[in-house]
Amino acid sequence: MYRAFQDLLARYDALMMPTTTRTVLDVGSDAANDEVEVDGVKCGITRLGWHFALYPFSLTGHPAITLPSGFATDGLPTALHIVGRLGAETDMMRLAAVQETARPWAQLRPPV
Repeated sequence: MYRAFQDLLARYDALMMPTTTRTVLDVGSDAANDEVEVDGVKCGITRLGWHFALYPFSLTGHPAITLPSGFATDGLPTALHIVGRLGAETDMMRLAAVQETARPWAQLRPPV
């Protein structure tokens, strides 16, 4: 896995992906144990698949940053996960600043 990411990041400056596979659950919901379906394909329970894209980078030690990216169709916030080359923490912070400048979010709030 480490080598595969090294190969990808030799070709690309950074990888960008959604932080989670769905928006937040309602308070008191048991949906964390519900089956996730994407385009009609069952993909396992929410709890197991919610953050699946984050684990590999925690294991390989690649620098990563997560920042708000907007709102889903249900009005709830979404986030962008940016992963960079080893030792490129400063680049990650710069890229996050560019993204936040391009898509400011601090004044936005989800519906109550």
